[in-house]
Amino acid sequence: MPIICGTDLSAASASALEVSRALAAMRGEREVVLVHIADPDGSAAAHQRERAELDAIVANTTGTPTVRAEMIVGSPEEALVQFAETEGSRLIVIAARSAGSGQHLGTTASRVIARTTVPVLVIRDPAPWIAYAKRERPLRLLLGIDDSATCDLGIQWTQALRIEGPVEVVLGAIYYPDDAAAHYGFEAKALVDRDPQIEALMVRDLLRRFGGSPEHVSAYARRGLGRIGDHVLELANEEKVDAIVVGTGQKTGLGRLGSVSSVIVNDARQSVVCVPPQAAIATATVPHLRSALVPTDLSPFANRAVAYAYAMIPPTGEVHLVHVLKDDAEGDEADLVRQLRALAPTGSTQTLHAHVVRGDDAATTLAQCAARHGVDVICISSHGRSGIARALVGSVADRLLRATRLPVLVLRPA
Repeated sequence: MPIICGTDLSAASASALEVSRALAAMRGEREVVLVHIADPDGSAAAHQRERAELDAIVANTTGTPTVRAEMIVGSPEEALVQFAETEGSRLIVIAARSAGSGQHLGTTASRVIARTTVPVLVIRDPAPWIAYAKRERPLRLLLGIDDSATCDLGIQWTQALRIEGPVEVVLGAIYYPDDAAAHYGFEAKALVDRDPQIEALMVRDLLRRFGGSPEHVSAYARRGLGRIGDHVLELANEEKVDAIVVGTGQKTGLGRLGSVSSVIVNDARQSVVCVPPQAAIATATVPHLRSALVPTDLSPFANRAVAYAYAMIPPTGEVHLVHVLKDDAEGDEADLVRQLRALAPTGSTQTLHAHVVRGDDAATTLAQCAARHGVDVICISSHGRSGIARALVGSVADRLLRATRLPVLVLRPA
């Protein structure tokens, strides 16, 4: 799976080739593919000149890995993307800016990113990448974190980079106070002020979600007032990172590149790595389930989920048992806590937390409780209603699946 380096034959593209070869050498790969996309409206003589320039670049490149030159006539974004996918490449490297003539590959980076299923590295300063590949110094990356599945791919891509060489990781998340308060089940405060309580929980969640070794990993939660992309760039500049890693929310039509990704790709001072939602990223680290939340109405069937939570969580982990009361419901909360504690399996060593929480919407209340306590998984029994019963009564389990982005284990009735 060779690295594909796009070139428009400019001096700027030469730096992209240098980075491509350094990364390939680090990985023990024998070849880098240098691809030039020729203008379909160009003359035959122009194409011959471009082919000669491409061959000259290869001729002047010595040592390993070797460089294979390919020239394709077509639009840069379509031809480069198709070629990379056909080759089974795991990385496309492009220079961010170009001073050459004709079709400037750097100006089409956003369109390449919006179409490809292969991660794209947009190079602005090649020096940090070359030093990283030679193991002369750590590469310092900012990884933008949100709730998307694409972000998980960015995490795995970054973890793989840490395996290959020294990397310092800065995790960054931007929050809007009202949305974050609703997520954790807090009362919303002023929209323009930082919320230290929310930021502390977000930092905890960032580190847990990233996983792996915590060494050389830091996390920051920043209150947002404008575009998320601008805040990410601000954090990147403050932390003096070498590159920004971001998942791309590829869309269709006019919005083919998500607004956050577009701002970062176009305006960052640093190199940018874009990981598309369909990228085939190998799993470098697996999640560790350290804590589980079990909702129960204390019925025998609902209590069955407790044993499954204990089965998934290691002996040193935590299990949170939760009973939801409506806001105006009467109930002896101390007695309910005692009933919850009595559900722990005999001989279990996990730390048990019993919670009685109030809320008229059980699914939302449970999702907020899970977020506040930073659990890794939710286990719940579903009564399996269907048809009219579900339409009239609703299913807490079904609504919980929509209210949380945590993995949920649902026990169905026999």
